[in-house]
Amino acid sequence: MKRHSVFHLALALMGLGVLNILADGFRNPPDTAAALGKSGKHIVWVDDASAVFLNPANLTEVASRQVQISSLLGYSHADYVGQLGRTDTGSPWSLLPAFAIAWPLPEGSDLTLGFGVHVPFGRQTRWDTDGVFRYAAPVFSRMSVMDISPALAWRVSESVSIGAGLDVYYGRLQLRQLLPFSPGSRITAEADGLAAGANAGITWRITPGQRLALTCRSPFDLKFSGEMKTAGIPFPLPSVPTSDIETTFKYPTIVALGYGVRLTDTLRVEANAEWLQFSRFKTMVIDASGNNPLAGMLGLANTPQNWNDTWTFGVGADWRFVPDWTLRAGYLHLQSPIPNRTFAPMALDVDQSVVSVGLGYQTGRHAIDIAYAIGLFNTRRVGDNQNPLYRQGTYDFEGHLAALTYTYAF
Repeated sequence: MKRHSVFHLALALMGLGVLNILADGFRNPPDTAAALGKSGKHIVWVDDASAVFLNPANLTEVASRQVQISSLLGYSHADYVGQLGRTDTGSPWSLLPAFAIAWPLPEGSDLTLGFGVHVPFGRQTRWDTDGVFRYAAPVFSRMSVMDISPALAWRVSESVSIGAGLDVYYGRLQLRQLLPFSPGSRITAEADGLAAGANAGITWRITPGQRLALTCRSPFDLKFSGEMKTAGIPFPLPSVPTSDIETTFKYPTIVALGYGVRLTDTLRVEANAEWLQFSRFKTMVIDASGNNPLAGMLGLANTPQNWNDTWTFGVGADWRFVPDWTLRAGYLHLQSPIPNRTFAPMALDVDQSVVSVGLGYQTGRHAIDIAYAIGLFNTRRVGDNQNPLYRQGTYDFEGHLAALTYTYAF
């Protein structure tokens, strides 16, 4: 059963027709060019409206009302070589938008409102429909989660700011798998769902040139409900043309700690570490109602995942090398939460590093930022897998990101 709502319209307006970017478990890359330019290490010195996503406490750093729009363009490609043969992924380009507002309340209140819309979680995989995974795995799968987040920040004192936000999540899930019975044999599924969560941050200005920031994003369970459709399933295999489908994704708790230092009047550096509780995602359970027997035969009904908790580490810097111009750079290391035992072609992920650069220009009320990042991937070698078809394979990855952000201050 489809849910027709304002969320469908929002997804269409935001251009989420494709979503296939460097993955960090379920998580998408940072939303803005300033954050991407520092490889996402941007919770200590963030001082614009994007603080609503990155560290709500730092909304108090925004001196006047701001509106910000961002667009993140990604290229991601994977090659597989293994016992099944050789193939690669398609549709490598993707686009993620974001929107944020910061609104300082009247002088003396020490309060700032924030509001943002972005897509913090998602993944997409599209394999060649004539390739070796034609019947061994879904040829297309997509999961995307939009977050609508109002926030409030309070400057408690000259040295401490705190902030918190509500997260209203809307998710959409799509899947298509071909079957070897006839040219038109296939199953397709579409589902969507709502969930709620929260986030918070605190920034401590230890000295005029040193800061410590702590942020936390709560876990949430997103229940997807929709329809599964089948075509070309021969008798006596158990199937019905249309059935309800339900599944639940468990998203991680995320805790980040950052330390920043101002080395000179124009050069700032910060180092961050994050912990992501991906171990919440233990089993993929799909209830396909009348199509449960078919889903079970295809290995889709009740599949162990047993993801691991992960850490990310990185450092980022920004340098205002001349008035109005800022240069950024960053490095980040990401761990994959997916063990070899449960790795699958529809959930591509691997340990990786990210190197990035960015450039910002501000004049009067206007600011424009651009950034570029490249992923440096390990080859993923899969051996002892729970699915015999996925054993003895290697995956090689290529990924690039570019971002553009425009900010207007009132």
